[in-house]
Amino acid sequence: MFKNKNGMTFIEVMTAVVIIAILVGIAIPNLISPAKKRSIDASIKTNMRTLQVMLETYRVDNLVYPDGISELDSQATAKNYNKKVKNPVTTNDGYVNYWAVDFLDPADPSFNSQKAAYQGKVGYQKVNSTKYYINGYSEGGMPILQNNTIYLVTNGG
Repeated sequence: MFKNKNGMTFIEVMTAVVIIAILVGIAIPNLISPAKKRSIDASIKTNMRTLQVMLETYRVDNLVYPDGISELDSQATAKNYNKKVKNPVTTNDGYVNYWAVDFLDPADPSFNSQKAAYQGKVGYQKVNSTKYYINGYSEGGMPILQNNTIYLVTNGG
């Protein structure tokens, strides 16, 4: 009358497969998201170093640093050292006037309205004729952090 059941039915196997698929669907984005943010930040840091090389080249020619990105772009284009790089957030590429911007402090009241335009870009701030700061704006438009402080590149002058 009663048969001895060994194993699982088709419905039980399919239920187990669906549960595993749901768990994988939840886990994969949580594993990929931090890796994607790290890769975007690393790319922005590379762009920061590219801007630093361009600024040092400008200084060799002019003995001072440029007042802003547009001034750097003009001379870099004229003297053939303007670099075409990719914005890691938008994935568009262009020359320095596209991927670098004049620094805008996040504490500035106008920053929130412009934050989206800063995503993936590199900010340049001239301190004086011999010193500058370069920072990168992350995917959310906020400055890149390292060890809970804003990551800056400077010439140390």
